[in-house]
Amino acid sequence: MKNNFSLIALLLTIFSYSQIGIGIENPTELLEVDGVTVVNDKFYIDGLDDYSSGVDDFRLIAINPSSADFDGNIIEFYGNQEIMPIIIQPYEIQNIYRDDLNNLDLKISTDRYVISISNFEAIPSAGNQGLYKTSGGNSSSSSRTYGNFVIRTFEQSGTWRVNIGSPTANTRNTSDRYTYKFDIVLFPKRFFKNLGNIPYNLNGSNSGQASVAPNL
Repeated sequence: MKNNFSLIALLLTIFSYSQIGIGIENPTELLEVDGVTVVNDKFYIDGLDDYSSGVDDFRLIAINPSSADFDGNIIEFYGNQEIMPIIIQPYEIQNIYRDDLNNLDLKISTDRYVISISNFEAIPSAGNQGLYKTSGGNSSSSSRTYGNFVIRTFEQSGTWRVNIGSPTANTRNTSDRYTYKFDIVLFPKRFFKNLGNIPYNLNGSNSGQASVAPNL
């Protein structure tokens, strides 16, 4: 038992005051593996800065996705938009003619991203009385029918577009303007699988079942 304690003490002494190399003849750090991974008071990979270096932005260490195969080529993705699982981009679209934002090209690739829209706010210009239509030319409050905003995103010519407005009503005056605020949420397609369209014909009924289950 005494010999076992002596061996443990010797190993602890070696780890405390020596460098250990795996595939390295003359290691310079506490643990160095084939010149790739170094463990000392902090953790490093391929000479990358340690996490405590004061960088607050998004950082990810991963296999290089452009590598021909999984050959262990480890790189750092620093703020890489295509690696982040969720990206939020706020927009403020000012001085829109009436409520008619028909086709706003976001310049976001439909090949690389799936998007959704959230946190919508419509701000009317001064004097803008909102969206409504009147019957018989009568502008009294009793004859006004107020419209609703319809918000959608759609694909066109390889980019995502936004359409916001009211299909049933409009502003009272052609000089009225709106400011729209909203967030676009981007999901890189690296994290999605497109299963394709499943046709679903209810034949005039209110209930039924899908023709096939999703091919998960």
